[in-house]
Amino acid sequence: MAIIQPVVLQRLKDQIEAMRASILRLGISEEAFHDWFDDQLFKTSHSAPEDYCDELQSNLRQLNRTANPQHQQWLAARIEQQMLALHRAVSYFQGKA
Repeated sequence: MAIIQPVVLQRLKDQIEAMRASILRLGISEEAFHDWFDDQLFKTSHSAPEDYCDELQSNLRQLNRTANPQHQQWLAARIEQQMLALHRAVSYFQGKA
């Protein structure tokens, strides 16, 4: 059961891909990037900054598949927090470039 309208889902996917492209273009190191995030916000096993985008995409797919309203709310809030944090970090590094 999809809970996200297709247009909104595509917009979120496009935003994630734009952040991924910015991360790759800027050549941000994992050491510099990881310090931006609370340990609870993203998994700590990421070995490259673009892996944060992979986690976001995975959470978005989960949100679109889950039927449990509580899990939907939790995932939606997590995705929002992750996207905001990732956007802030990318914006900072763009300003330094």
